[in-house]
Amino acid sequence: MKRIISGIGKAFLSILKAILWIIMKALSLILELSKLILLVFGLVMRIFLAFVRAGTP
Repeated sequence: MKRIISGIGKAFLSILKAILWIIMKALSLILELSKLILLVFGLVMRIFLAFVRAGTP
């Protein structure tokens, strides 16, 4: 009986660990995507400001 409960506990912990791993990877993906978007936005703003500075006397 003790071995069965131990096996169920180990299975539950491994499932919980897998779920947490998936959540952490999803958060990492979201953070990397937001970093990429901010880098692209910064590049676009630099180009825009360069044109604005060139157009003003």
